[in-house]
Amino acid sequence: MAMSTDGSVATNKPKINAYVSEEINQAIEKEMAKERRSKSQMVELLLEEALKARGHQLSQDAVEEK
Repeated sequence: MAMSTDGSVATNKPKINAYVSEEINQAIEKEMAKERRSKSQMVELLLEEALKARGHQLSQDAVEEK
């Protein structure tokens, strides 16, 4: 779980680590700057959009946790 600077848990969401190409990393950073989101928020949004495009039905609760 992510820890805040005061040692408390920032979220109870599962953590995913991934290696990506520099090109993908730069594209994510451009998008996050445009939308003023953290990298974690941007990656979650991109994954959500990709999963929906592949036909996954995500619950409203999962969408609102952002």
